[in-house]
Amino acid sequence: MSLSLKIEKEFSQNSERVKSLDLHPNSPMILASLYSGTVCIWNYQSQTIEKSIKVTESPVRSAKFIAQKNWIVTAADDSFIRVYNYDTTEKIIEFEAHKDFIRSLAVHPTLPYLLSASDDKTIKLWDWENGWTCTRIFEGHSHYVMQVALDPKDTHNFASASLDGTVMIWNIGSSAPSFTLERHLKGVNCVDYFSAEDKLYLLSGSDDFTVKVWDYQTKSCVQTLEGHLHNVTAVCVHPELPIAITGSEDGTVRIWHATTYSLENTLNYDLGRVWAIGYIKGSQQVVFGCDNGIVVVKINVSDS
Repeated sequence: MSLSLKIEKEFSQNSERVKSLDLHPNSPMILASLYSGTVCIWNYQSQTIEKSIKVTESPVRSAKFIAQKNWIVTAADDSFIRVYNYDTTEKIIEFEAHKDFIRSLAVHPTLPYLLSASDDKTIKLWDWENGWTCTRIFEGHSHYVMQVALDPKDTHNFASASLDGTVMIWNIGSSAPSFTLERHLKGVNCVDYFSAEDKLYLLSGSDDFTVKVWDYQTKSCVQTLEGHLHNVTAVCVHPELPIAITGSEDGTVRIWHATTYSLENTLNYDLGRVWAIGYIKGSQQVVFGCDNGIVVVKINVSDS
C-alpha cells in the first residue's frame, strides 16, 4: 500500500544557516537557532520574525522552548547554555555547561530537567528548579554526542546518537547506558522515538547515508532506509501522519511510509543542506531548517 501525498509549500524565509528548530506547543512560533550565533522566533501565521536575539559569536546548535516558563534555552559552540525570557528577550542565566561544543538539548515535558549533549562525549542533566545544578553526568560514548531525545512513553528514558556509530539508551536515574544499538557503519547524527501498533521504535540517521529503524523491545534493526546521497542529519516520525521524514546534507528531504518504509516522495527546496525538521502539532504543517533558511510545507496524506 502506498500513500497519496499532496505537498504544498506555504512559505519560506531566507536566513543564516539553521542548526535547530523547535515549535511552541501553544503559540504559532518557530524557534530557529542559527550558525551565526543568533536565535530567531518566526510567527508562522503572520509569516514574520517576532524576535531575534544575538546569543554569542559562536554557532548556536540547539535552542528549545521551555513553554511553562516563557523561556528559551540555547546551547552553543562556546560551551555555554543561556536562558532567555522570550517575551522580554531578557537573559535569565548563562553558565558554562560542557568542555566542548554543545550539540543538542532536550527539555523534559513534566519535570524541571534539561538534557545537554556535547562533543566532550558526555550528556548532562540540569535541574532549573535547583539553581540549574548539574545533577547527573551520563558517560559511555567514545565520540561526540550529536543528539538526545526523550522517550515519549516513559520520560525517564532517553536515547543518544553519537559519532562513535552507536545509539545508546539511558535512564535519568543512572549514569551508565541501559543498552547500546550498533549497526551503523559510521557516526550517528540524529535519533527519534515513534510508536506503531502499540510498539516502540527508534529511528536513527547516520554518516553512512542510511536511516535505521530499531525495535525497542528486541533491540534489533528491523529496517534500513536507503536513498540519501550524503550524511543523514535529521529524522522525524510525524505523530499524526503515517510518515517518517528524513533530511540530509544532500539537500533533500525524503518522506517514507511509516509502516512499510517505502520511499513516498523526495523534496528539494534549493536551500542547501537540511539540518533540522519540526512539525506543528494538530496540523499537517512541517518545517525544515537548511543552510539558507526555513521552509514550511503542508503535507496532505491519503491511502491510495
